[in-house]
Amino acid sequence: MSYKERSTWISLAILIYIWLEYFLALFSLNANSQLTVETVNSLLLAVVIKTIVLEILLQITIAIIDNKDADYSADERDILISLRGSRYAYGILSVGALLTVLYTVFPTLSTLAIFPSKELLAIDLPNEYKVMHFIIIFALVAEIAKFSTQLFFYRRGF
Repeated sequence: MSYKERSTWISLAILIYIWLEYFLALFSLNANSQLTVETVNSLLLAVVIKTIVLEILLQITIAIIDNKDADYSADERDILISLRGSRYAYGILSVGALLTVLYTVFPTLSTLAIFPSKELLAIDLPNEYKVMHFIIIFALVAEIAKFSTQLFFYRRGF
């Protein structure tokens, strides 16, 4: 397994773990009627700090373990795999941005099945926080698709 592939696995695992923890905490607070703007802001701050700290620590650990490949520059295969993953992520993010704009402009569309979660719409937060969470969800799905695509092509070969 190459250094870039290991790094991608670590980033994907961190992304899924931290944001899953965030959304579970969000829904738990909502179920207990303790969800406020302040708690959402503190949860988001914790997510950002945890992500930065975990990424730094785990990337340093991978670089120490595989020190001869850590400073290896990307070859043509790495660049093509990264571009293919970015292309899929961009498409998902574009659709998500369009749906978020439609939700903002036409709030009655929120009753349709095209939006991520009816539970997210039932959360008692100001509308701008709901829009922010739609953007976060689509950005997460795009990143997961990007990392998954990259891992697929690293495993399959390009």
